[in-house]
Amino acid sequence: MKKALYEAVLRDVGRYEELARRAEGFADDELAVFFREISDENQRRADQARRLLAQRVAK
Repeated sequence: MKKALYEAVLRDVGRYEELARRAEGFADDELAVFFREISDENQRRADQARRLLAQRVAK
């Protein structure tokens, strides 16, 4: 269950990276930057989720 939660957060990171690449393909740099910012934030959340889940597994 905990691994599935972490994987779900990581999938979001990939989705926003794909949207950023598509925006670049349409030469929409502003939108690409926006999606990359979301992707970066989700990556930070994934890292935090991994740490929190690891703490709970260790208990």
